[in-house]
Amino acid sequence: MVFTALAASASVVYLQHRFDAADVKNGIAIAQTYKAPTGRTLPDVIESRHPGAPVEWRGKDESSCFQHILVDAWVTPKGEAPADYQFTIDLNGPSIHPANPLGQEAVIGLDVPASPSAAPAPATPPAADAGRPSP
Repeated sequence: MVFTALAASASVVYLQHRFDAADVKNGIAIAQTYKAPTGRTLPDVIESRHPGAPVEWRGKDESSCFQHILVDAWVTPKGEAPADYQFTIDLNGPSIHPANPLGQEAVIGLDVPASPSAAPAPATPPAADAGRPSP
């Protein structure tokens, strides 16, 4: 009976660990893929602030009961101090909330429209009379 109780306890702990790991993975995915109405994502905002700098996305369980995940975007630009953008992801929303001042700036940056030069070129060819002066 003792062995059965230990095996059941170990199974519950293992399953909870797997659920927590899946929540962290999903929290990071939400932070990386959320697209604001302006068309910008958090990776876009961070890239515009630190062009070419590598970003390491990490997450940890902040509250498994409420399914809140703390996600860090750790940026290490060359010649500059590292920057840590933190976000709290509510998996039930889902929603993204800033967890530090840099996270706040990044979330605000989602509302800034993408620059026109970053927009893809139109797929339609120019009209045959393009470039001619109009009569």
